[in-house]
Amino acid sequence: MSLPIQATIILPTTADRGLLLPLCVSSIRRQVIQAFELFIIGDGVDEPTRAVVHDLIRQDDRIRFFDHPKHSRRGEVYRHQALQEARGTFVAYICDRDLWLPNHLEVLAHHLQKATLVTTNYYYVRLDQQLVLPYLLTSPSQTARGILSAAGHRLDFYHRLPYGWRTTPNNRPTDLYMWEQMLAHADCRVAVAWQPTLLYFKRNDHPGWPTAQRYEELVRWNALLQTPPALQPVMDKALISAAYERNRYRESWVLLRGRRISELPDWFRTKLREWLKLPAVPKAGENGLPAPIELDY
Repeated sequence: MSLPIQATIILPTTADRGLLLPLCVSSIRRQVIQAFELFIIGDGVDEPTRAVVHDLIRQDDRIRFFDHPKHSRRGEVYRHQALQEARGTFVAYICDRDLWLPNHLEVLAHHLQKATLVTTNYYYVRLDQQLVLPYLLTSPSQTARGILSAAGHRLDFYHRLPYGWRTTPNNRPTDLYMWEQMLAHADCRVAVAWQPTLLYFKRNDHPGWPTAQRYEELVRWNALLQTPPALQPVMDKALISAAYERNRYRESWVLLRGRRISELPDWFRTKLREWLKLPAVPKAGENGLPAPIELDY
């Protein structure tokens, strides 16, 4: 007898993602909570990606594929259509470039016993392959800073929303547009889980890094996720650094946005390049490939 489905997982994807999907789905299949259904939402996938999805379905009958033509934005309406068929108590999301830690669904389920919307903290994987906690969310007021792969909400709450997922206006993040709708609802009860429960890989604005380059990075982290003794020191180092930076910020009056004065010129140059859409200037020793992961403190 099959267990009742606890989580409906929404995994949006598009063309040229066939290399990444098995790694992302592998992190889903290693969840402590196994009573889930996985909806892969195709937004204009190509034939190689479609073949990978069908192979994943053959391996796991909890996976369903919703195959759609390319949408004008990110296929938000396709997510809404799929959620009309969802059977989970709650909904979780993951980008095809990110990897969940095994406790991700478990943490969401715990907080969604009382909350209707929750976001967890997350480890951002830097270009030098070190982990950092970019914001260390601690308050429900910071929910709008949450990313798609860290968010979850109750399904019954979703069905009470005025619109649900809908086409996002240009120049607005699709996930932020959705969270704002939820936060404006009178029944919204927000929770923030302090635990980081995923590895987040943002590599420039959409579409970002080529898929082959993303694959080289994700494949090594996917291997680390399957070797907890090797991964734990890396996560510990990120938590210690976050605590140190938080204390330094609170104790010093010569910091701006948490940075020393000597660090500001590089930070301003980086921001200016982002605003002007200029290519990033590589630092000494960077060649665009993942650097070895340092496990020592």
